[in-house]
Amino acid sequence: MLLALFFLAAMTVSGMGVLRLFRVELNLKEAVPAGLVLGLMLATWTGFIVSLLAGRLLVWPVFGVVLVFSVFILIFFSKGNASDQEKTPADGIFIALIGLAGLFFLLLFSRMIVEDAEGIWAGGRTVWGDWAGHMGYIANWVYGSNLPPENPWYAGVRLAYPFLFDFTSAMLVKSGMTIPRSLEIPGALLSIAMTALIYELARQLTKSREAGALSVFIFILSGGLGFVYLFPDLPAALRGVFPPARQGVTELTHIPEANIRWVNFIISEMIPQRGILVGITGALAVFLFWLKGTTSRKKGCFATAGLLAGLLPFFHAHTFLVLMMVSSVYFLLHPRTEWLYFFFPALLLALPQWLYFLPQVTGYSEGFIRWQPGWLAPAKGDNWLWFWVKNIGVMAVLIPAAWAYFWKHERRLFFYYVPFLLVFAATNLWVFQPWDYDNTKLLRFWYLASSVLVAGALCHWAKQRILRGLVGGLLLVSVILSGAVDAGSCLRFDRNKRLMWTPDQIELARVVRNITPKKSVFLTSDTHNHWVVDLSGRKIVLGYRGWLWSWGIDYREREKDVQAIFLGTSQANVLIAKHKIDYVVIGPREREVFHANADFLHRHHLLILDMNHHLIFKTR
Repeated sequence: MLLALFFLAAMTVSGMGVLRLFRVELNLKEAVPAGLVLGLMLATWTGFIVSLLAGRLLVWPVFGVVLVFSVFILIFFSKGNASDQEKTPADGIFIALIGLAGLFFLLLFSRMIVEDAEGIWAGGRTVWGDWAGHMGYIANWVYGSNLPPENPWYAGVRLAYPFLFDFTSAMLVKSGMTIPRSLEIPGALLSIAMTALIYELARQLTKSREAGALSVFIFILSGGLGFVYLFPDLPAALRGVFPPARQGVTELTHIPEANIRWVNFIISEMIPQRGILVGITGALAVFLFWLKGTTSRKKGCFATAGLLAGLLPFFHAHTFLVLMMVSSVYFLLHPRTEWLYFFFPALLLALPQWLYFLPQVTGYSEGFIRWQPGWLAPAKGDNWLWFWVKNIGVMAVLIPAAWAYFWKHERRLFFYYVPFLLVFAATNLWVFQPWDYDNTKLLRFWYLASSVLVAGALCHWAKQRILRGLVGGLLLVSVILSGAVDAGSCLRFDRNKRLMWTPDQIELARVVRNITPKKSVFLTSDTHNHWVVDLSGRKIVLGYRGWLWSWGIDYREREKDVQAIFLGTSQANVLIAKHKIDYVVIGPREREVFHANADFLHRHHLLILDMNHHLIFKTR
């Protein structure tokens, strides 16, 4: 564990060193978080390429390079002129904010995966749902030597998913962390880094420390009018607008009956989706480099931004799309030759990654990008404007008010917001993935920019006494109340916990991992958290179909083949050979979902394990 933490520290120092080499002048509040995300991305890419060439997960060569480079940076730059580093006075608001964020995020992530005598538990519904996938990727690299990477949930097909943050975790596991800690610790550190960069970017844009802090709270505690459900005795008129939830309200930002779907960022993306943490933190660093490059006219700022952006697609593809949209608009608004230093490395590095994704994206018959005006509003017949009022509450008024205010008083902030408004418009007209909810991966950047805009306006209005203290406080509370309640509820592990694997499954997975070859292919049920993938680190033929659909995979033919094999039809052995299946598992879920025929397998294949209500047959 200590070695893995040292590895993360060396990544951070290395990232800071790269920033110094590019002559990007940052204060310590900016350099540490920006160095963390850049260093992590560079180390992960290096580790992935080295491992890809070796055909197995290799960490020590990368660890050595990162360590040597970080030591060089510490020695070389510690002797440099102190004026090389931008100096800022102590910032009490920043220190308090990072202290609070550190305490909250470390506590929060420490409760996401817990193992006790009853098994391994997830700390909430979205962790139970999404982290099963992430743990499967990591386990397949650590235990299954899954290189070149195949989709562990759809064996034989390459992994066309932004997977590199999970590869970071795999590298940390090889350095001494457990798989749960390899998810939790980088997540907590990047959350703190994101907080620092939001504060610094907002502070510099608005020239207000208070606005920097408010931006963090508005963004992270995103929510809407769901707080009305805190008051059970609603007037009859409101009960028609906010209908009762069939199974009670457990999250104020996720109430399907009322079409409240703007789920709090912590619950919806930050913890479960993982890659967006690298995406948003990286994007914030890029925005900061743009801001500094625009004022200083230094090409190094734009080149570093281009390097970071170009590394992003395999971490979080949607972030790269947003950066391209936003940078294109900024270039059109203020064309400068320095922008070429951003676009050239960004596009050059990103192009191979997008070509890798392209076959799966273009192979989806319904189209990844499709026309859907109103986004999720039509699902319940909502008027588009009312849908957004319900989902972001008072922000629906504050955003246009702040934008109009800055047109008159701070034109720079008015134009800063323009490209993000275009992102909002695009995502309300088109859907950019098979699952329409995934537009949130783009919309979060619009809300991030909106948080800075509104925070700046609130602080301006307070100083000009346009807003009195009580009114401003009530506005802020109404903006963050639903999200704050939901974020706070994430800490209640005993209430939120969901069982992922029982002790029997954990023991079974350990045995299977020891008696089967690393690159084996298993036929199992399509349970999203199947122990064969997540704990044994082996690939399966047909995983959770909800994920496969959301990735644009047409699994219908394979689904029929899997059913035919489990039923023991006349074509079963031919289909086993077709899909190169090495082992077939028959357990409770295989019997329940696919009506698995154990007699057929007993007659034709070798039973190698009968354990904990599971039969495992070797098929070739």
